[in-house]
Amino acid sequence: MKDIITAHASFEDLIRAENTIYVDKTSYVYRLVTNPNSFYLISRPRGFGKSLMCSTFDALFSGKKELFKDLYIGSTNYDFKQYPVLRFDFSKLSTVSHEDFLHDFRAQLDENARNYSIPLAPEAPSSMMIELLRALEKPVIIIDEFDSPIVDAVSKGETETAKDMCADLNVFYKVIKSYSGKIRFLFMTGCTKLSGRSMFSSMNNVNDISLDPDYAGMSGYTEEELLTYFSEHIEEKLRMPECPYGSKEEFLSALRGYYGGYRFSDYFEERVYNPVSIGSYFAGSVSQFSNYWMATDSLGTIAVTLARHNNFLRIVKERPELYVLDLVLFDILMLSANYKNWPAVLSLLYCAGYLTLAEVDETSLYLGFPNEEVRRMFLSSFIET
Repeated sequence: MKDIITAHASFEDLIRAENTIYVDKTSYVYRLVTNPNSFYLISRPRGFGKSLMCSTFDALFSGKKELFKDLYIGSTNYDFKQYPVLRFDFSKLSTVSHEDFLHDFRAQLDENARNYSIPLAPEAPSSMMIELLRALEKPVIIIDEFDSPIVDAVSKGETETAKDMCADLNVFYKVIKSYSGKIRFLFMTGCTKLSGRSMFSSMNNVNDISLDPDYAGMSGYTEEELLTYFSEHIEEKLRMPECPYGSKEEFLSALRGYYGGYRFSDYFEERVYNPVSIGSYFAGSVSQFSNYWMATDSLGTIAVTLARHNNFLRIVKERPELYVLDLVLFDILMLSANYKNWPAVLSLLYCAGYLTLAEVDETSLYLGFPNEEVRRMFLSSFIET
């Protein structure tokens, strides 16, 4: 039976590890890298494999063909050509002050430059990025957790710092757009939606696939993936003497209700399981369900805080309604000024993973808890305080 790694691991580490489960998502990778569009952003809650996907693109564009030989993309006509890769992790940028943010930002730019022996002066991040893009041929840009420093600053009430960082990032993205014809591929991840109100006013050429039905199963585990990759673990749980389920179908129904239920498209009804919870549950030695996931990052903290400022029982008892435009135009900075903005609160709860799409009609999104684990964790955050 294959091992399950629940801690963060790179794509290369997972593939090279012997007898370890890797859920093959490279059909989505192939679709993206062969599409005429080359600038993408996807937003998903914490723990849904965004960093692993960034690592996958890094390995792919670094020409590490041998890692993909047994995966979907390895059976295609993809050429695995090597490109220079500029990789950023914005969750590692300090938000103690604007100066600390700039220091860490420059350090990541300098690290990328040193990978290709490019000398950079410690200037404004946008100026350093210009030098990098001028020196490299068809670079690939990967930005993980694009919204992390802004969310972190807002969660600490540092609105002015957040605005200063947004201004820096806006100029940085303007540079990327100006060199878009030279860039092979751009992939960005985050938890919140792409909005032009703050840092993205100059990045209108990014294709936000967060609600795209073609990528609804790109993050999290689909039912088919669960049955394919975790079949032996499912059988092991059923063999446990304390297992309360009389059949495989009964067990899967209970598992779906406790860890599944996430829907990431307003046009496609496919629902996925939380990968953190599934990995932790099957790696454990008991058959009873436990709570493994909680939005403990800054975004989750803001979400719970704002729910307390509003009528959180309305979230629990009703089926909250949200217009698609509310979610598309949601900007984290609006929350620092208005804690009573109900659509913004709902959008934040969706982005943090506390709520998901329950039903959809022509104009509205109806939200609800994705599963029992999230419902319990959300309610416990109020009981404890």
